[in-house]
Amino acid sequence: MSGRAPARTAFHKENRDVPLDLVAIVALVGYAVYKQTQVSEVTERGRFKLALIYGIVGLAVGGFNLPSGVGGWSMLAGSLALSVVIGLMRGHWTRMWRAADGRIFKQGTKLTVGLFIGMVVVKFGLGTVSHFTGIDDGEGFGEVMVMMALMIAVQAQLMWLRAQRMGAVPAARQQQYAVTR
Repeated sequence: MSGRAPARTAFHKENRDVPLDLVAIVALVGYAVYKQTQVSEVTERGRFKLALIYGIVGLAVGGFNLPSGVGGWSMLAGSLALSVVIGLMRGHWTRMWRAADGRIFKQGTKLTVGLFIGMVVVKFGLGTVSHFTGIDDGEGFGEVMVMMALMIAVQAQLMWLRAQRMGAVPAARQQQYAVTR
């Protein structure tokens, strides 16, 4: 380590309350698991709502440090890649079906819930490794929330693409059909 203080973004929070962060993460993970297990319609609008909530919470409440050094930036790149890969896997393996009225529905499976929880556990594991090895990865509550937001956004987009292949109509075309009918 160079002895320099890590770079700080405008979103960095000093004097973090770690137990409060853990409670918030557990609550948000619990909410996400609950939402995944519920049947819901796949629509174009609002598909990024949960990802935006996680991202805003991560930046506004959690703070975010920039990593330093090759190890820190490598950890960040690995976290980004993990979020994208898990988002793609979950988007592919989320159960989806077309109802009799033509609407597309989705519901998470044990596998997709397990992938989500597994990603959170791996993120904490990476943070623990970086802490004990002295790598300044900039990770914290905010970073975990932003990485979860990225995973959820990737999953939501892939599920919307799958829904379109199943016959879902984008909102703009739905409005156009309603006007011409």
